[in-house]
Amino acid sequence: MKKKWKRQTAVLMAVTLAASMLAGCSGKAENASAGNAATESEPQQSAAQQESTAETGESTGKVTAFEDIDFPDSMPANPTLAEEDWYAYDDMSKRYEIELFTYHYGKTPPAEDPIEAWLEEKYNVDITLTTCAQSDMETVLSTRFSSGDVPDLVTLPVLPNAASGKNFGFTLGEQGLLLDAKEIYPYLPQTCKFVTKTILGYSTMPDGTIPFFTKYSIQDSDIWAYAIRQDWLDKFGMDMPETKEELMEYAKACTFDDPDGNGIQDTWFMTGAGGGTSFGMMSNFVNFFGNPTDHAENGTLVSPMFDGTMKAYLEFINELYDLGVLAPDWYTIDWETAKSYTMNDKIGMVHYPSNALYEEYVNAHNRDYSIIDAWAFLDKPPIENGKYAASGNPGLLFAIPAASVKDDPGKLMRICHIMDAMCYGGEAYFQTVQGGGLDVFPDYKDDYRQYNEDGTNICYVSPTHPGYTKYGTDNLDLAAWQNFGYTLKWQQYYSTNEEEKDYFALINEGVAKMAKYERWNNDALLINIPGDIAPNLDEFNIAQQYKFVTGQRSFDEWEAFQKEWLDKGGREKLAATAESLGCTLPDEMK
Repeated sequence: MKKKWKRQTAVLMAVTLAASMLAGCSGKAENASAGNAATESEPQQSAAQQESTAETGESTGKVTAFEDIDFPDSMPANPTLAEEDWYAYDDMSKRYEIELFTYHYGKTPPAEDPIEAWLEEKYNVDITLTTCAQSDMETVLSTRFSSGDVPDLVTLPVLPNAASGKNFGFTLGEQGLLLDAKEIYPYLPQTCKFVTKTILGYSTMPDGTIPFFTKYSIQDSDIWAYAIRQDWLDKFGMDMPETKEELMEYAKACTFDDPDGNGIQDTWFMTGAGGGTSFGMMSNFVNFFGNPTDHAENGTLVSPMFDGTMKAYLEFINELYDLGVLAPDWYTIDWETAKSYTMNDKIGMVHYPSNALYEEYVNAHNRDYSIIDAWAFLDKPPIENGKYAASGNPGLLFAIPAASVKDDPGKLMRICHIMDAMCYGGEAYFQTVQGGGLDVFPDYKDDYRQYNEDGTNICYVSPTHPGYTKYGTDNLDLAAWQNFGYTLKWQQYYSTNEEEKDYFALINEGVAKMAKYERWNNDALLINIPGDIAPNLDEFNIAQQYKFVTGQRSFDEWEAFQKEWLDKGGREKLAATAESLGCTLPDEMK
């Protein structure tokens, strides 16, 4: 009889930078019982899944043909867990040698790798984990493929930009060196839950080949949102703004109604923090006025530069500027320096991840938890028909060289079995992220790693974790394993420390609000154009946008600006985008 999901009993203090995710994933659970964490090793079938299986009488271990896989339209809000009998396809009696290739975080895995050892015993394999610096990935892989000595699974390059892995994968795919993912996805039932139709389109070459499979991002845009000073709203006698007009009234009150009560006009609605190269955290307002990405509608290209989205967004920022509610250095100040406004109670609205905002704010006030109610995240966009930024990015890309499994389908199945187990909701997820779970260290009991009934999870890493005490002070020696599964998307925060309970509840409240936001589709994933088209367009664009916002250009000149933008390379960019999407380019964009 399968167990139902276990309830949460722990805490995670995650950071938002990939290089420090292991070092920063700690928290306080002084009063917790270590025994509560022992359930991490067996993520089980949910009750709903059990009922579904009972009703149909069919085994969920049946491999689904690629063409019959129902890939989702969007990322799941409440992911369900993998089921053990899904992997009946894998003959576990045969042992395989498998080399996995990925990047490290500045430190190579230890010679006696405990996570590797656990996987080897669990899945009857001999594993070689090969890593290199992120900047060296393409060079190393090119050499390995040229020599014919290729790993059994490769992580595609992540530098110099997000398109690097896709382009490299397509190049190898065109040469017939990679196994078509249509032969891989049927053995990755858990992974398929996180591969949206848009991501699948992003991964598909013009000839229909899919040269790699994807894994959700470790950190995605859906952990960021706008937060507002709840204590200032209370002082002003205002409710959470739900319209543009209400937001403007709040913006003026932040600036002119002395919310900190010091008798000095030294508070403002917002700052940008883009360091003179963008509008920073105010850039995300564009999502409230329309789809910020070029995309196809009814076979025709639609661009925010021409459909009114960009103009409405800039008019909104210009209105804020003219009202005088932005901090004096809103455009030039950088992100880190701008934190002084937030932490010293001089700003009324920010764009932040929930955990980072509350953590930084409490730290800036000597861990005074009595002030945590100062900030609250918006319930919804305060602009009619507004949405939030697209999420559902593909994260890391993985490929299986065709030569490694050409004559051994069993080896392919074992690789897929292990990769799916390390996916979120899989039975090896907690054991391979954040330095390794309790099964990896049998004599260690201090971590708390569990799935919750709603599909979220707790992943608390104690300062006593062997990754810190045995393998280094920063826990980065084992960080490479997190590339195969770790994510912040569904991570919750909890503490048994009474002083911190309300604090973590507020963090979770912010996360819950973000999960409910309506978001734009990730149309940018479907655009595949050369990176050298219009290399100076972005610099020209932001310079002109700044002039519109600050009144140096009148919005009566918008059509003239559109023509200038086209002449600066926008015309070529839009033409390439339309060709990439297979849609018609309107006359106004030519």
